[in-house]
Amino acid sequence: MGTNSDNALAETINGLYKTEVIRRRGLWRTLEAVEFATLD
Repeated sequence: MGTNSDNALAETINGLYKTEVIRRRGLWRTLEAVEFATLD
């Protein structure tokens, strides 16, 4: 079972991902477009 610090780290990484990929690169029309950006 994970600890609170593990959860905090996961939330931080998720937040950074949203800021760097989803918000900065533009408006996404589909979930597939976000997935391809993630692979890039």
